[in-house]
Amino acid sequence: MRFLFVSLFIFGCLPFTVRASAAQQAAGRLSTEQRDIGRLETRIQRYDQALGVVTQLRRPLGDETECNGICFFPSSSHPVAWRCAPNDSCNLHCDVNPPVGGCH
Repeated sequence: MRFLFVSLFIFGCLPFTVRASAAQQAAGRLSTEQRDIGRLETRIQRYDQALGVVTQLRRPLGDETECNGICFFPSSSHPVAWRCAPNDSCNLHCDVNPPVGGCH
């Protein structure tokens, strides 16, 4: 019975692993692009008392970069959404209360 559960888990997770390998990953960042939607980049940031995940979407004909982030604290999490100029990168600041997003 235990073998059955382990097998189901391994084969159930295999398709997600294969799809994730199609995306590009470098220096702690994960990025992928789809012609009609745009380029999506995701990165994880570490803080003393939090973990942060920030995503940025640059649309093909967009005038701005869409940014979304979430800060995970020991007992809670806080989502943040903001926009940046087309050539700016999204920054997430989980070391302030409340967490904020920024551009650079």
